[in-house]
Amino acid sequence: MTLARPELLGLSLVAALLLALAIVAGWWRIRRLERLLGNAASWRLLPAGALRFPAARLVAAVAAAVALGVAAAEPERPAEEPPPAATPLDLAVAVDVSLSMDAADAAPSRILRAQEVVAELADAFPGARLVLVVFANWPYTLVPPTDDPGVVRWFAGSLQADLVVDRDQGTALAAAIEHASAALAARPREGARRVVLLVSDGGAHDESDTVLEAARAAAADGMEVWTAGLGTTRGIELETETGPVLDPAGAPVLTQLDERLLVDVAAAGGGAYEDVGGERGLRSLIAGLQDANAFVASAGREPPDVTLLLTLLALALILGEGALDGRRSVRHAARTGDAW
Repeated sequence: MTLARPELLGLSLVAALLLALAIVAGWWRIRRLERLLGNAASWRLLPAGALRFPAARLVAAVAAAVALGVAAAEPERPAEEPPPAATPLDLAVAVDVSLSMDAADAAPSRILRAQEVVAELADAFPGARLVLVVFANWPYTLVPPTDDPGVVRWFAGSLQADLVVDRDQGTALAAAIEHASAALAARPREGARRVVLLVSDGGAHDESDTVLEAARAAAADGMEVWTAGLGTTRGIELETETGPVLDPAGAPVLTQLDERLLVDVAAAGGGAYEDVGGERGLRSLIAGLQDANAFVASAGREPPDVTLLLTLLALALILGEGALDGRRSVRHAARTGDAW
């Protein structure tokens, strides 16, 4: 704690001393008056307890003077260290656009929900460098590294599950991780946190070990692999405009959210998994990405102003000192029957 005007602190001590002397001198004069008038006259003319030393009044008055003096000296808290700068974020969002993303077990559908997820991520990280990748059986960079979230938001509205031709259908998660990682590495920023986010139902056509190895390789290169799931684990029959999709045996194809694979991929890549089919999961995903990206603000309210607190304390002490003095007069009026 420092004082902006320390010279006033000495004056406050002088004022407290003079006030104490004045109270003691007043009490001494009353004692002399009592000796001159005698006991009978002083009993009627002097307030009750006037002959007792006013210790409580003295303490209250001196404390009030000191508090006002310290307040006038303008105490200041030491300057706080500025918060650390936010860590730059490089985020590559890889969106699954395979045929299974047309399923409607995420409202309004998996791919339309993916559009909303990408748009909200762009809004949540306006200072991030963003990459938008689409993939099915092969990955493709739809938006190369950009500092303009509006571009990503605009392209997010064009995401459809028919962006790739039939012969390229499938879900190549490993290739998507490798491609998104390479896109981030193509335009690196010093000290940036690099994150690959897969938005998918997890229905990979490649072996799970291959996908996990790609996630571990990305983590070894200093990146994090996060996953965002869309769909339900109970699944839904896959349909197109021409009718249901059938397997070689003629049975309807059931597409399900492979949550287990997406959880394992995130764990292998040093990230986290969230089901973003609902707003709670999306909010949790954004909060998780923000935790390490922004400084932690000091918790609690701003501490109160010391000068104001000291002034209020001095006012309370002054009122208390006046009440002590007034109470003696009231006692004396009740004792003598005088009207006030």
